[in-house]
Amino acid sequence: YFCHLNSNTFPKFNINLIMKFSVSSSELLKQVQIANGAIGSNPVLPILEDFLFKIEDKKLTDSQLLTVNFEQIDQVTIDRGGQVISLKRSVDGWDVTSPLHDQADNVVADDFVKNVATEKIIDVAREGGKIDWSTFGLDKPLAKITFMTTSGAKNSFEISEKRNFEENAFARRDGENRVLIVNSIWQNRARKEVTDFRDRRVLRHKIASIDDFKLKNKAGTLEVALKDGKWIVPNKKDFVLDQNKVREFLQVLVDAKASEFVDKMPVLKSLFTLNLKLGDKTWNASVGQAADMKIYAQVSDPEFSLKLEPGALDKYIKASIEDLKPSSPSHDNNKDQAQLAGKEKR
Repeated sequence: YFCHLNSNTFPKFNINLIMKFSVSSSELLKQVQIANGAIGSNPVLPILEDFLFKIEDKKLTDSQLLTVNFEQIDQVTIDRGGQVISLKRSVDGWDVTSPLHDQADNVVADDFVKNVATEKIIDVAREGGKIDWSTFGLDKPLAKITFMTTSGAKNSFEISEKRNFEENAFARRDGENRVLIVNSIWQNRARKEVTDFRDRRVLRHKIASIDDFKLKNKAGTLEVALKDGKWIVPNKKDFVLDQNKVREFLQVLVDAKASEFVDKMPVLKSLFTLNLKLGDKTWNASVGQAADMKIYAQVSDPEFSLKLEPGALDKYIKASIEDLKPSSPSHDNNKDQAQLAGKEKR
């Protein structure tokens, strides 16, 4: 809120101030009325400095939702009616530890914690005395989300399915005897599934770890190998590759993600296979299309059955080694002319 105080506000004083402070409307009105009365009866008190600004500092402190140090958080749990999702951070990053053990998506897990760190209490709906928790949907909360630090400090938030008239959610922190009003994004956090936190990359390795890449599809076999820092076609020394095209081609695999993990693969029509050499390791994938046109992959290291995101690996279905050759000058000229013609039309 902004408050502009001048000589018209308090006629006894020559005041022209603009202040900014964060309080609720009802609290603001109440305190300004008190301040007005205090100034009128005792003009020598430094009311604006010692009274109204003090309220702002208190509100800023009290409105912080997460009280533990978010930089030290190394455990997160989401307990939804006995269905528990647990995350644990180590020096290597985040892992999912419940309801299964798997590598977590570090970006997703870090964002989950960092975004909570900036959350504020919007308001307090009820505080003190006997509270009917069912009125606010907190007798049977949607979920309980707990953040724990390396020192053992923790914050737990019970999140209601109910919202107020402003579409904000109700919550209870650490068993406190008050009902908090928080951003409705907390309900989305409470509804997170374990898949949302798992590492859904098809290939859980960096592009720099690939030494040999072999693709087999209906167009034939496409194989490239890294030798002396340059991509070549094995057994074809005279075959020239566009190094940027090769890197872009491999990046497609590095960026590919699954939409979900599946327990049982449907009947598939084979599209292509992949065989990679990663130092002293190998990695394989078999990719096919189901009757519903969805594309699935069976991958190794680690072994998973995946339903792929739309278009994730479509570039490999008809790819051939010719796609990785340098573009001919005539092709580049035609492309430049086409772009120029398009600009002239516009």
